[in-house]
Amino acid sequence: MTECLELLRPYPNAELIWASPRELLNIFQADAIGCHIITVTHDVLRKLALVGKGLEEYSLETVKMFYDDAREAGFQL
Repeated sequence: MTECLELLRPYPNAELIWASPRELLNIFQADAIGCHIITVTHDVLRKLALVGKGLEEYSLETVKMFYDDAREAGFQL
């Protein structure tokens, strides 16, 4: 993508689109190289709220979510 931006430099009216990144990291990569347009799905965009969240807190929330889902499904631990 960086090379694509260089190829577009002589054409000031052209913009580079990073379409449908599959993971949150891709948004940061696109921004870091100066990509003009980034299209993102709502699912990936929602994950931006997790940036900076402590891993221990996030891990505990994930375990609790699985535990609650198992209980709702009728499983007993």
